[in-house]
Amino acid sequence: DIRDGQQLACITCGLCIDACNDMMDKVGKPRGLIDYMALSDEANERAGNKVKHVYRHIFRPRTILYFTLWAALGIALVVGLFVRPDLTFTLRPERNPVYVTMADGSIRNAYEIGVRNTHGEDRPYYVSLGENSPFTVSVQGSDQSVVEVPADTETKVRIYVVAPAGSEEARIDRTPIRIWVRDGQSGDRAFKDSVFNGTGQ
Repeated sequence: DIRDGQQLACITCGLCIDACNDMMDKVGKPRGLIDYMALSDEANERAGNKVKHVYRHIFRPRTILYFTLWAALGIALVVGLFVRPDLTFTLRPERNPVYVTMADGSIRNAYEIGVRNTHGEDRPYYVSLGENSPFTVSVQGSDQSVVEVPADTETKVRIYVVAPAGSEEARIDRTPIRIWVRDGQSGDRAFKDSVFNGTGQ
């Protein structure tokens, strides 16, 4: 019974308020005989003081601050989702051993590359060293230096960078290199810098 005040059985559906307002309209009386009220306002009403409107309890500085913070966080997440790069990959040199001398005298370094496909379909990604590079690059298990990556996954493979026999890059200790990865469908490119280890002689 709403006449007994706040009760545990009340589910705050508001149907009693709607029914009361409809009835007050029919008899020509002002609305609001039954309405929402904060517990702290009950004593003020009994004392004849003015009661705060329900919106004054909702739109307080603290609730506005909380709403602003959560809205800013949500906007930041959405922006971060849309501005992330379409092509990302990781590059890790394998230093055990540091280099391998091939039968023809060329020097080979191995690297682990991890290409992430953020698209909804399988895509090929081509690995290269850029134009006019004295090195050659190959992907383990591929004849075309291509990494096939399924949709929404990351594929890690080993790649080999080779310096020709007798070249300066094969003889000196360390040479900076830049490894490129190109999306075979969109043409997007990304690169990582690393170091090629020679014999140091």
